[in-house]
Amino acid sequence: MATKAQIDAFLSSPHIAVAGYSRSPKKFGSMVFRILKEKGHDVYAVNPAGGETPQGQTVYPDVMALPEKVKALLVVTKPDVAPGLVKQALEKGITHIWIQQMTGNKEVKEMLDASPVEQVYGHCILLHAQPAGIHKAHRWILNVFGRLPK
Repeated sequence: MATKAQIDAFLSSPHIAVAGYSRSPKKFGSMVFRILKEKGHDVYAVNPAGGETPQGQTVYPDVMALPEKVKALLVVTKPDVAPGLVKQALEKGITHIWIQQMTGNKEVKEMLDASPVEQVYGHCILLHAQPAGIHKAHRWILNVFGRLPK
């Protein structure tokens, strides 16, 4: 289980990439990209289709194409896509990896555990990145029952 210090370290990263970005505003990858950006994070989109976001920001086709300054990766893809992204991140020298809940699998967890990266595994980033709305309520409930990382 991730600690509060690991979560805080990830969220304090100056540049965060979101692997699983989608141009569809209803998809989670698009929503988390937008919310992190609204909360002041310098966010980079990763999607194999490449191109640009509707706001004109580059969408990188893979982790290896990201600028060198990006050292934090949030993975919000299907579990079968996540191992390839984690492998790229480890090769690239990414130092912080967050595997969104319902994104990881046994292979991803084993790769992360065998690596030196700081990891947050299986948590919803929206519960921790200055939550609002339903995520704020979920965070409150987890806190009441002592289930938030310490």
